[in-house]
Amino acid sequence: MNLKELFALFLRMVGVLGIIIIVRHALASVPIETVPVFVIVKWVIGVLVGLYFIRGAPLLVKFAFPAST
Repeated sequence: MNLKELFALFLRMVGVLGIIIIVRHALASVPIETVPVFVIVKWVIGVLVGLYFIRGAPLLVKFAFPAST
């Protein structure tokens, strides 16, 4: 594995761990009816970022390794 692939793998692991943490926090919180809207928006944004990282974050990898093709 070259450095680019290791970096992409690391981003995928961060994405999986991030989603696990967000879901655990969401399930451990108070009932959904009493959670403020901004907290729900924060959870949704966190999950979307996690999913982007799970996909390998191609733009971030391209930014970190511009010379590689």
